[in-house]
Amino acid sequence: MHAIERLPKGAWTGGIAQNGDLVADTFVAEVTGLLDLGSWKKIPDLRIMVRDEPLHPRYRKRATEREKQLGRRYQLIATNTRVGQVGWLDARHRSHVHLENDVKQAKDLGLNRWPSRQWAINVAWTQVVALAANLLACCRHLALPEGELRDAAPKLLRYRLLHLPARLTRGQRKRWLHLRADWPWIDDLVNAWHAVKALTATT
Repeated sequence: MHAIERLPKGAWTGGIAQNGDLVADTFVAEVTGLLDLGSWKKIPDLRIMVRDEPLHPRYRKRATEREKQLGRRYQLIATNTRVGQVGWLDARHRSHVHLENDVKQAKDLGLNRWPSRQWAINVAWTQVVALAANLLACCRHLALPEGELRDAAPKLLRYRLLHLPARLTRGQRKRWLHLRADWPWIDDLVNAWHAVKALTATT
């Protein structure tokens, strides 16, 4: 924290998002020269950057007293990339968060529950999980509007949409799906179905 406080104002630059747009009230700087990195000599070209952004309420419990007092959150990023603007390197690092979220969702879909001691069976299982993850990603993008459901975890999607209580019957040479009218998210399911049907009608 002392090294961050010693940074001159001119060392800070505006933080950017992955698409290159400036992020409001967010700044990044390199703090390498103000730190003692003698014990890290085995890592060549090590650089340390710091990101300064507003303190989000969900991080307040983990924040230091100084961060709580300032209402700001500081994050350190280590890299051995020798070239590139600090803002771009910070945005590249933050894009890894999406990868971690994808891995977490894959675990929810079964990646953390290999069914066998035989390697070949587990390889097939992993391929099925990857296929399920891709199908779920397509469903989010094509059938669900931006908002809570599109960003929801697989467990929540199962409960609200995929494991919906319903009854399938036959009549008039057709199959009829009877949905519960009192299901709280029935409109979300119907809208998703119409979105998919609209796609097939345009192809």
